[in-house]
Amino acid sequence: MFVFHLSRALLAILVAMTLAVGCNSSADCSNGTCVCGQNDQCGFTCDAPPCHVDCASGSSCSGTCSNGTCTCEQGASCSFECSTPPCHVACDGQNTSCAGTCANGSCTCGSGSTCSFTCAAGPCHTTCADDAKCVVECPNAGVAGTEDCDITACGSGAAILCPDKHTLACNASCPGD
Repeated sequence: MFVFHLSRALLAILVAMTLAVGCNSSADCSNGTCVCGQNDQCGFTCDAPPCHVDCASGSSCSGTCSNGTCTCEQGASCSFECSTPPCHVACDGQNTSCAGTCANGSCTCGSGSTCSFTCAAGPCHTTCADDAKCVVECPNAGVAGTEDCDITACGSGAAILCPDKHTLACNASCPGD
């Protein structure tokens, strides 16, 4: 039998390297909430609603909400899907990339964020902070800008209806521009 002994210094270096890499997490959020820790990388599924996802600050996170809320905390990069409405997406702020699907719910794009939302089933209401960039894709032409799919607050300006007639933009370019 071989026994290996590591010096305390070598052990400390290995622990530090492991912590610096972060962990990769994946789980099924069925009937609960999945949390992606600070600076982690995570991917979550949902086999049975309700499912909620909370992505901590600095994380890179994807997940499926179902009859729930997905939250992208400050400084995280997130992508969320919706399997069963209602679904709500909250991008807290300073999110370089926050994408999500709302359905019979609300989407929020916090200060300093770049957000891309899809409305799977209305009504979908989006709030976009003053210095945030938001693009909202509505299910079909004729719905964008109505109570079924709208941007209720666009900082100090107004949302525009894009030429494709099913996308709204706030402080951002329309797709294809």
